Amino acid sequence: MRPPDSVEVLVVGAGPAGSEFARRLAAAGREVLLVEKRPEIGNPVRCAEAVERDPLVRVCGEPPPECVASPIHGAVGHAPDGRRVVYETEEVVGLTLNRRLFDRWLAGRAAAAGAEVLTRTRLVGLERPDDDWRVVLRRGGEQHELRSRLVVAADGVEGSTLRRAGIGKPWVSKRMHSGVQARVVGLPRREPPLIELHLGRERFPGGYGWCFPLGGDRANIGLCLEPPLGVDEELRGRLEAFLARSYPGARPVEFVAGTIPALDKPRRIVADGLLALGDAAGHAEPFSGGGIANALQGAAVAAEVAVTALDGGNVAEDSLRPYVENWNAGVGRSLRRYAKLRRFYLSLKDRDFNDALELLERQLERWRTGKRSSVLSLLTSVVTSSPRLLLKARHLL
Repeated sequence: MRPPDSVEVLVVGAGPAGSEFARRLAAAGREVLLVEKRPEIGNPVRCAEAVERDPLVRVCGEPPPECVASPIHGAVGHAPDGRRVVYETEEVVGLTLNRRLFDRWLAGRAAAAGAEVLTRTRLVGLERPDDDWRVVLRRGGEQHELRSRLVVAADGVEGSTLRRAGIGKPWVSKRMHSGVQARVVGLPRREPPLIELHLGRERFPGGYGWCFPLGGDRANIGLCLEPPLGVDEELRGRLEAFLARSYPGARPVEFVAGTIPALDKPRRIVADGLLALGDAAGHAEPFSGGGIANALQGAAVAAEVAVTALDGGNVAEDSLRPYVENWNAGVGRSLRRYAKLRRFYLSLKDRDFNDALELLERQLERWRTGKRSSVLSLLTSVVTSSPRLLLKARHLL
């Protein structure tokens, strides 16, 4: 199948953000082409696959069972001194997804809504000689030129759409997480399933370790560390040491490594006839690196603005600016607070982490009695309940 000669909306990248945006625009009656450079949508998976349940369901509804590897009923925190803090609830607070199937489900919904979806299709040229974009796509070894009214960059950290549009800047290494992960088998089955987070400056400099259940004896186990440790060989060596020490029965099936934006200021995400979504827009949560829920929420905000702009016949930057304003007033506001928490987190030493986990145990008692708040509020309450941590935070938050 050849790409069309013209399309109203071109979405580059069929990850969660791109597919959800394409679905919403197609459902609103707009002409949409969704392109993905990889042969298979959702493969390879470069993601820990865990997501908070509520924001995902608000945007997408309940995903089908085959897209969910495991429900999550809480978390275990591991301190450097061996202390364990457990929070467990009967309700499902999160999901570990099967990203291969989840991404394909989202792209399938976009196609069902009327979007045309093409894989093995890469954007290789982009310029704006007039009110439309001139786009060059490469597919099957051939190049195709088309015109598009609106171009949407949803092609992730490694994407080139923003750079080709003339507004993308190189990612700054100190504003990135370095991540490495193994998909493993051989773990003891735990009921109910909980995520595990390992903290400590000595073992996890600038980040943390994780174990996210995938059902049965399977899990994703990985590390998120500061960019100076971003060499794949060193990251994998640290991960193998982590597995041997904390999960000696785990048998790795595959490894994956990558980088995640951890921005304290938003990127430029709109221009004339152009929007950016998800990781391409720097919308990953800068404290943990999580990005699935933010990508979906950003797609919903952007889609509403884009439909209004297209209905009005004007996709100039001023018409798309409400996307920035609405994002900043909503999810973007919490991301700015998480960015401040990240700066504080990077200042902590092992002694601080030990104290913080002890304080967290006390704060979680309120959650166990039904007095739940947001995770961000929970973390803030831990900091403010310790004079020593609060003194550190005064200079950073």
